[in-house]
Amino acid sequence: MTDPVAVDAPGNPTRKLVALGALLLGVSLLHFSTATVGHWAHAGHVFFRKLYFIPIVAGAIWFGPVGAAAVAAVSVGIYAFHVWLNWAPGTPERVDQVGEMGSFLVLAAVAGVLVMLERRAERKAERVRRSSERQRIGTAVAALAETLGARDPTTLAHSRRVAALAAAFGRHLGLPAADVRSLYLAGIVHDIGKIGVRDDVLLKPETLTDEERAMIMEHPRIAEKILAPIGFEKVVRYAAVHHENVDGTGYPEGLQGAQIPLPGRVLAIADTYDALLSERPYKAPLDADGVRRAMDAMAGTKLDSRLLRAFWAFLETYEGPPPGAGA
Repeated sequence: MTDPVAVDAPGNPTRKLVALGALLLGVSLLHFSTATVGHWAHAGHVFFRKLYFIPIVAGAIWFGPVGAAAVAAVSVGIYAFHVWLNWAPGTPERVDQVGEMGSFLVLAAVAGVLVMLERRAERKAERVRRSSERQRIGTAVAALAETLGARDPTTLAHSRRVAALAAAFGRHLGLPAADVRSLYLAGIVHDIGKIGVRDDVLLKPETLTDEERAMIMEHPRIAEKILAPIGFEKVVRYAAVHHENVDGTGYPEGLQGAQIPLPGRVLAIADTYDALLSERPYKAPLDADGVRRAMDAMAGTKLDSRLLRAFWAFLETYEGPPPGAGA
């Protein structure tokens, strides 16, 4: 991630360097080309040397304190060359010229500090905004999950266990903290689309018909529509692909292999594991050995083989909510 202190204004850093060079060249040409003899000519000469302040401030804005100091040093060098070519005869004028060079450095320090403080304030405000956004999203996600739970407590309990299991597995794999948070929230809401499935289909204890199965298979797309206004794209995406299979036979998009985001493949493993251990109206729970045999049979078709091997190793250290613990 680019440090906001180093680069602020949009655009290519190379272009900014070119712009600073052009500013320094333009100011230097104006300063060097003006006469110093005569009251008004000298006044213009003094005015033009003040224009070195412009690239110094630009350097601070574009590149922070380091940029301001670098431009000030170049400005002092250019101005010192001018002084060497035209060393003033009087002591007051010489002191004035030295003081002018000192002002370049003072301005660079002040501008650099102000820009640094501004960037710190911006970063703090951004952290507050993101924290508020996370709280807003968390509240919305929790409300959605509770809505589904009021209709089907079994699904809510399953979602909570899957979320904890998937997030812990994601941490075990070394996923970034932001992805782990997104994975947890996706686990909470991965079945939220079942809100859009009729009770007689969702809670049916018998085997589903092809038409009813097609209704169930729509729940990831329904979840996308429900979750899209939240604006948390990763959560929406991970929840949407938890029924995709690595061999491309899953739904709703028929993605395969690496087309499925890694956290989505992690979520699929956690979801499958908990579902097989859980009792449902239409099936009895499997024991641990039965679950392992069933999931190993899915390796390379429904589930990612490499991740599944890592999952079995991870379970030896997992201390979260026991999967398949019922509602």
